[in-house]
Amino acid sequence: MSEPRALIVDDDEPIRTMLAALVRQNGFAADTAADGAQAIESIDRNGYKVLLLDLMMPRVNGYDVLRYLQATRPDLLRCTIVATALPEHELRNNLIQAVFKIHLKPFDVRRLMADIRSCAGR
Repeated sequence: MSEPRALIVDDDEPIRTMLAALVRQNGFAADTAADGAQAIESIDRNGYKVLLLDLMMPRVNGYDVLRYLQATRPDLLRCTIVATALPEHELRNNLIQAVFKIHLKPFDVRRLMADIRSCAGR
């Protein structure tokens, strides 16, 4: 059986690199994207079990990716984990799509990995 695939989307390269390494160490194949436009291209090309998504990014932001998923891939929307530094009140006002979980930065790595494994059915 092949490794489940995860897509890590964050414009902050050190965070993106760290998360990809962490996910790979836990038995996943991991791709990365620096913004929402790259994420949508990857989503259209590859099958992912889990999407780890930042919201505030250049070009195409995370909210746009969520709207895209809602219209085209509701199955992946249900396995999307938002990892953001946005304040909770802003999330309540702007996040209308139902995602699996929200992790506020700086996040608890153990909890984050537990949620990633849960999304992937592991």
